[in-house]
Amino acid sequence: MEDSKQSPQVKPSGELPSILNPKFPNSNAIFHLFPKLSTELREMIWEQSLTCERYIKVQLCTINKSTGRRCRMSGKVRRLTGPYQTLLHYAPKRSALFSTSVESRASAQRFYRVVLPCLYVRKSPSTIDSLDISEQNVEHNPQISALSYVPPSPHTPYTKDQVLMPGTFSLNPELDTFEIDGWPLLANFASDIWNHDPRRAGLCHIAFPCDLLSSTLEFCRLPQYAISEEQLRQVLTRLRSVTFIHYTVVDRIFLANTEAHKYPANRQPLLQYGCSLPVAGARGNFSRQQDPRLIGHEVLKSIYFDLPSILALTNPHQRWTEMVEKLRVTTSCVYKIAYTTERFKSRISCESEAVAFLKHESEGWSKQLDKWEESLQEHGRRRHQKTAEHFRGAVETAIGFWTFPIESCGQFSQVHNPSEHRLGCFYDLSAARPELCLFDL
Repeated sequence: MEDSKQSPQVKPSGELPSILNPKFPNSNAIFHLFPKLSTELREMIWEQSLTCERYIKVQLCTINKSTGRRCRMSGKVRRLTGPYQTLLHYAPKRSALFSTSVESRASAQRFYRVVLPCLYVRKSPSTIDSLDISEQNVEHNPQISALSYVPPSPHTPYTKDQVLMPGTFSLNPELDTFEIDGWPLLANFASDIWNHDPRRAGLCHIAFPCDLLSSTLEFCRLPQYAISEEQLRQVLTRLRSVTFIHYTVVDRIFLANTEAHKYPANRQPLLQYGCSLPVAGARGNFSRQQDPRLIGHEVLKSIYFDLPSILALTNPHQRWTEMVEKLRVTTSCVYKIAYTTERFKSRISCESEAVAFLKHESEGWSKQLDKWEESLQEHGRRRHQKTAEHFRGAVETAIGFWTFPIESCGQFSQVHNPSEHRLGCFYDLSAARPELCLFDL
């Protein structure tokens, strides 16, 4: 992780905005004295190299007994009587320690001590190198090593070449945050983690994606979906944090152009504004820190959400706390609102995807800056520096998300609508300085 005390946010003249996320250099260096260290010290080093928070998106769905089709829980409230499955669209990267040595593998297995079955959603069977493919499934059921996939929800992105591959995934409950798609099955998923956890920590950190369809997050129905209220109460008692994350599907260049009326004579703040907004990552290791970039106060005073009102921002948390109070859960839990942007429901999962995104967006910025300069010329104003010069001093793009304490939501306010044809609004979030959750690429 780059030292937040450094100033990586200012780029040399003529250089396009780059990525803030840490990129670790490849090295073939070998520490020859490592085998001579004591076993206890080696184990400490292995564990330290594994200790990092991870963000993992899971999709929970049931299986129709008659058709075998995977589906979401229906609108009719009912308890789960059949099996359910965990789908991973973006599998967490498998630690290299699983294949470094016998000792490192044993250490990694102790660290990621909970192992659950899952189905990996992939574009083709050839993309299995980094997955925990279940050897037993492949050995005894080779014909189902790749199954055709149809998403259980019409809102889930789908391409015809997607397949399902049986496997397992390993987790560390204290460090892993799970974004839950399929919240009615939360208690079942959490109970499975509890039953497979030798330390009995259970599910600790969860997140719920929120958008225009957040009205479907009817958490008051969770007790009716769970096997029993007591089961759900125990699940909620073990939770340490709940995050309500808002994915704003929008083009950052569009947002900057929408804000152009604020800076008619100088477009540099618009570039600063657009590049400041975090971009959604798919999954992976991440670190928490105060955003080290030089983000102006005016940026946080005008953050776009594709939500119709401020109530839509806070409703999911309100519904959740009402359920918690009804179940008489009294253990402390940290609640946060999270924010990030994404384009066309696609999230960046690796460095190459981040570079491709940045290249595409940089070309868009150049075209937009040219349009702004042409507009200045038409009004008889002096042409600014060359387009590339505008990128000097632009903040680096952060692949990740911002989080705000839930207590600050009461101080957020709606600023304005971008146009009468869009449902979203701009909100003033300057009452709290965001924490930046930055993915390792």
